[in-house]
Amino acid sequence: MKKITRLVMVALAAMLFLASCQPKEQKIYVVSTNDMHANIDYFPQLAALVDSLRGVHPDLLLFGAGDNRSGNPINDRYEEVSKPMYELMNAVGFDLSTFGNHEWDAGVLALRDVLTWAQFPFVCANVTFDDSLQMPNVKPYVVFERNGLKIGVVGGIQLGENGLPDFHPKNAGGSHFVAFTDVLPQYLDTLKDCNAIFLLTHLGYEDDRAVAEKFPQVDAIFGGHSHTRVGQDGKQMVNGVLVTQAEAKVKFVTLSTFTFRKGEIVDVASELLSIRDFKGRNAKVQAMVDGYNSNEYFRTVVTTNTTAIDSPESLGCLMTDAIRYTTGADMGFQNPGGVRFDTLSVRPVTLKDILALDPFDNEIVAFTLSGQEIIDLMKSCFVTDGGPIYCSGCAYNYKVDDNGEMTDIEVTLEDGKPLDLNAKYNVVMNSYMTSVFDYPHEDEGRSTFRNSNELMLEYLAQHPEIDYGKTTRVTEK
Repeated sequence: MKKITRLVMVALAAMLFLASCQPKEQKIYVVSTNDMHANIDYFPQLAALVDSLRGVHPDLLLFGAGDNRSGNPINDRYEEVSKPMYELMNAVGFDLSTFGNHEWDAGVLALRDVLTWAQFPFVCANVTFDDSLQMPNVKPYVVFERNGLKIGVVGGIQLGENGLPDFHPKNAGGSHFVAFTDVLPQYLDTLKDCNAIFLLTHLGYEDDRAVAEKFPQVDAIFGGHSHTRVGQDGKQMVNGVLVTQAEAKVKFVTLSTFTFRKGEIVDVASELLSIRDFKGRNAKVQAMVDGYNSNEYFRTVVTTNTTAIDSPESLGCLMTDAIRYTTGADMGFQNPGGVRFDTLSVRPVTLKDILALDPFDNEIVAFTLSGQEIIDLMKSCFVTDGGPIYCSGCAYNYKVDDNGEMTDIEVTLEDGKPLDLNAKYNVVMNSYMTSVFDYPHEDEGRSTFRNSNELMLEYLAQHPEIDYGKTTRVTEK
């Protein structure tokens, strides 16, 4: 009997020795979101979800991949622009954000204010600022230490053909940009001794995939900009790199888990979590949101929508009608990227709705353009803004060629006549379009000295009811 006991004790000791020899696993947890666009109403649920995850994983990292603002006038037109959003992000406990293009929508001085309010750093390796701006809390990368591991995170933002992110060029004001992939190699070299290298980007999903293909030494990319829901069918690995994005407007977050052994990643997992379906709410954050939403001014009814709208084009038709009729122009145009939501139910429409539909409120500019110049404007919009231009005073159809460019455009005017390529027409559009669309035209344009929302409210004052639910003016052949 004693012999058997000794054998059992020897076996147990051997098992304990072997277990001690096995490399210990360590885990890093990252919760990431993107393109929140100041949708503060879901922050109580976001905070509660993050609280529950921190209860299990107290060392998790919480990242935001840019475009924290632009989309909710409660935040965007607050006395201190965007302060509600950053007070809420502080309350939830964000660890890091990168810049989205819309961070510049109120200008670079408003961006500087944001950086003073945020209790977390911003990372962006491909932007620098004039020294005179004294921009605080911006770094090309940061290094976190969690569970004895070093995690390097590099930030980056997408640039358009004009060398700037997709914001009004007038808002750049001392900001300078270079292509992200041009500067990334130097930071990958700087961080080569980290246990993992992450990218926090506002490049768009396809660009993130291209970066993953080119830089396999990166371990994960937490992205934004294209509002892509990635991960509903499982994790997305590109060239061995985890690529994530959680749609937009605080609908989802992604929980990513990295398992390390001997300081090296041996397993990666990710899960898309729904904010809207989460039942809990953080009481403190709910009280903050209720306070921000208490402004009665934004509840002012400006018209009534009589037919449900379920497409951005129908809303684009409303926006172009407003600027065309109030200025007396022959035609009005609106870039699709400037239409900031795509549905509107049958109900009274408030001032908050209108300011959320068009948070940019750009100046309206008038041109005299030939028919051919209008065709060239349409082609430029399709390439630059990623879709067909919305219009008033005309309708048109088109094809898309193998290069992804618009061709075979046929425009019919409101009176049923075809567009005359040689005739001159009075045209209005917003100043963002005049600044970024590159097409040949002789007239340099004239300011109407009025902004888009000012003209929209004037139009709606004459239309106590609107019916745009079935309105379409653009057809792809």
